[in-house]
This record gives sequence, structure tokens and C-alpha cells, in this order.
Amino acid sequence: SSGINAEWPLRPGDVDVSLTDPSGSVIYAANQETEGRFRFSASMQGNYVFCFSNAMSTVTPKVLKFKMIVVQPREADSSDMSDEDKKIKGMIGDLRNQLREVKEEQDYMEIRDTAHGEINRNTNRRVVIWACFEFSLLLCMTIGQIYYIKRFFEVRRVI
Repeated sequence: SSGINAEWPLRPGDVDVSLTDPSGSVIYAANQETEGRFRFSASMQGNYVFCFSNAMSTVTPKVLKFKMIVVQPREADSSDMSDEDKKIKGMIGDLRNQLREVKEEQDYMEIRDTAHGEINRNTNRRVVIWACFEFSLLLCMTIGQIYYIKRFFEVRRVI
């Protein structure tokens, strides 16, 4: 059976996710996912259906990046190869799979880093705007208090 690795980082918001096998049975279902990873072994041949639903918040635009990799099972070793060649071929196959997994992890982390960097920049922008508002408010209150105290100590003469 083939192995299937799927991942879906989403920005911003959340979606409902489901995976159905060729017989119509639901293999995986999750509601309001913001990102996810899923690995499974395909037990039967046919079309597997991934469904992403945005029914809960259709107004908000979202960017969904979906990546799916089908991992084929190891080939049977040829009988005309020596034991050492079979061993080396197996090690190369293992190394290839591990390298692919490292690449997948790097891609996944890069997408998460981009999303979290965007959140950090947005938060920093809001903090700066709030700090400017507070500064303006304090400046206005200071000017108002100076004006009030100046008028309070002003000498008025009545003739």
C-alpha cells in the first residue's frame, strides 16, 4: 500500500477538513483547523477525496496551501544483485525518504514562520499605534492641566 502525507497551512482563519476513501468512508475529519498534517496508508486503490470547507466564514478571504506526497512502497530487490548491492540500494532509498521528510518539514516551517511573522508585524503595528494614541492623549491632558492651573492662579480684579 502507498503512504500519503498531506499538510495544509492556512492564513488567516480556519476551515473544515475531511478525507474520504474510494468506498466513501471518512478517514479523517476535523472542524475549524488552522493548519494540519495527516499521514495514512492507502489500503485500497481509487480516488481519495480531500475536502476543505469554508462554510463557517465565507466572508473572510483565506489562503490555503495544500501539499500532498504519495510515497510508493519499496521495490522488491532483484535477485541478480549481490547482498551488498541490495543493502546499499536499501540505504539509498531510506536516505531519499528521510531527505524528503526533512524537505517537507522545512517547507512546513517556512510557511508557519511566514504566518507567525505576519502576526508579529500586525501586533507590533497595533502597539505602535496605541502608544502614539496614548502619547497624544497625555499631551492633550498636560496642556489642558497647564491651562486650567494657569487660569486658577490668575489674579482677577473687580472694579
